[in-house]
Amino acid sequence: MYCFPLQDDLVITKVGDCWKLIGMVDMGTTNENIDIICKGKKVTRLASQALQFVFHGFTGFRWPVSYYGSTTATSHQLYLTFWKSVDALEEMGFTVDYMMADGATTNRTFTSMLFNGDPREELFLFKNVYNREHVMVAIQDIKHVLKRIRNNIESSRKENKENSKGRYLVLEGQAILWDHWEECFLFNYQGGFEIHNKLTEDHITLTAASKMRNQLAIDVLNKNMLFLMKSYQQTLPDPERLSSSIRLLEATSIICDIFCSINHPVTSMEDPRIAEISQALQFFNRWEADILESSPTLAKKNLMTKETRDDINSSLVGFTSLCRQTTGKGNSLNPGFLNSDLIENFFCQQRGIRNGLNSNPTLEQFAKSSTAIVLGQCLVSRRANASESASSSYFRAKLSRPLNSTRKSRKQIKVKI
Repeated sequence: MYCFPLQDDLVITKVGDCWKLIGMVDMGTTNENIDIICKGKKVTRLASQALQFVFHGFTGFRWPVSYYGSTTATSHQLYLTFWKSVDALEEMGFTVDYMMADGATTNRTFTSMLFNGDPREELFLFKNVYNREHVMVAIQDIKHVLKRIRNNIESSRKENKENSKGRYLVLEGQAILWDHWEECFLFNYQGGFEIHNKLTEDHITLTAASKMRNQLAIDVLNKNMLFLMKSYQQTLPDPERLSSSIRLLEATSIICDIFCSINHPVTSMEDPRIAEISQALQFFNRWEADILESSPTLAKKNLMTKETRDDINSSLVGFTSLCRQTTGKGNSLNPGFLNSDLIENFFCQQRGIRNGLNSNPTLEQFAKSSTAIVLGQCLVSRRANASESASSSYFRAKLSRPLNSTRKSRKQIKVKI
């Protein structure tokens, strides 16, 4: 569930024997009625964004299910269009087991609407409104979570210690500072031998554009960065000052190793990666608890933001809950597929392959391009956040049986190899 920016435009087109206007905001009848109640009148607007929903199966099958012309979608609009898409999928024989979005404010508010209480206490499990016996999982995109972690570290610097403004992360009395990463970057190029061969100036000197790139965040939080910082620590007269940064990297490197590469799937809860995820989660939650108990007044400065901490729990606890559900039914789950790469690649094809590097296609162009991409494109853009997993078995499934044989539907869909 992601939004794609559009160019405002109104097109009259003929569909069968009828003429139709394309380009207006259309979020469904219920959302239109809510807008009328809130504003006291009906307002007609041109769509500036396309709200896109994509189905991603455990077998690798992916399909852009639906899109809605919108402006800035509100949380209640996301809520209603999400359940509308779930109902359409289940009517066609598909079963929706999880929902994934990034950490935008409206997405986070929409996610909270799915729960009756604290999502952490409910292990990010919520019930399907169409089938109360079926439980679904809410998961934040792990790559966006890693970017948030990196951004929190990048805002923590030496000069912020005495300054009331700015973040100054502290773990067990030792600071976690972006200065440590800058020092490691300089150390990496001494002697002509690169310990971390992917580390560049773009990783350290961040701009508004580079902060959006997933891979730059992964490269400064993975096991290569951990090895570099440990190597640099051995050369220091006061090695303890890097201890907290290293402990943080030990947790983030586990997450990067499991979720940011196409590994073999998780087939049971006995998989050692489940224990490693639990270990990383305990680190973040223990850090949060220690700071809140010792200095609640400084928690906002010495901790990562509450949104980041909640997103970490949503990603890790949500994935564990999803594994518990799927492996119990005899299915498997590949952690390398639980990210937004496929929809990032879909959007890049909209911009580059189908619309001539037009970053702002109209709603009509978006609709026509979607059909062409589904039928003929399996490429991965090299200029975006999508990785190789975005094209792996794209639009293909590996089952030659009904996806949901127990549900009575108007159509029986079979997906073949």
